[in-house]
Amino acid sequence: MKRLLHVIADYAPMSQEFGEILQRIWTQNWDLDLEIIPTSIPSLDTIGTGYLAYQLGLGENPPGTVLYINTAPRKERKTAMNNNAGERLVWARLSNEVELVAVNSGYSLSFLRPHIEELRAVEVSHSGSQFRSRDFFPPVVSDILHGRHDARLREPMDLSVISDYPEDAVMWTDGFGNIKTTLRRDETMDTGRFVEGAKVHVAISGMRAAALVTGGSFSVDEGELALSVGSSGHDNPFLEIFLRGGSAADLFGHPRPGARVEITD
Repeated sequence: MKRLLHVIADYAPMSQEFGEILQRIWTQNWDLDLEIIPTSIPSLDTIGTGYLAYQLGLGENPPGTVLYINTAPRKERKTAMNNNAGERLVWARLSNEVELVAVNSGYSLSFLRPHIEELRAVEVSHSGSQFRSRDFFPPVVSDILHGRHDARLREPMDLSVISDYPEDAVMWTDGFGNIKTTLRRDETMDTGRFVEGAKVHVAISGMRAAALVTGGSFSVDEGELALSVGSSGHDNPFLEIFLRGGSAADLFGHPRPGARVEITD
């Protein structure tokens, strides 16, 4: 059976880091009919990691799909990390049967948390290498792909170990400069908090602009800013800030992931 592996990591596309990780994965799974899709995240961005893990993990995937997720800022404490120790690797199964092998860092699993059916600790070294995602974690991915779960999975974990994602925040900036936010349709448009056709003011990181609330990005004139129901989020889309004919990211000074989004009349 052909298998699909998503590799989501904060390494630059076509970089040495991604190349070495993929080399290890291919070598350790050469016997499988495996398709690998690498997805690059900006360095240390766990909000973006969590968003793309959600979007890909709950998207259309073939049976037996696995996600390998690694963004590990090692920020769980500010003091020195003994022997390159870092955040823990976990395994999870989603409600759609997709499996995850992921570093539980920051918001990397926050968007997926309501869809996790089972969360387990993983038997693997979490210290001893600066490059754990190459040196220690690929064999875990291989064991999961081969069905050797008993070799790696340990005690069940409570979902409370996964952080809540930040509300009203910048989540992702796509290649067109659209700013995707953590605002959801069910808590804004569906509740009447925002009304389609109304004018609002959007403030991010000290920058402020007027926007039209719309049900879709292109429901505005050229050069107009929209706060719209976006294309991501599956059955409960995220809202995004869209500048038709331009870049919302440029307009707001390319806000960092997690920056607060304030919407006022």
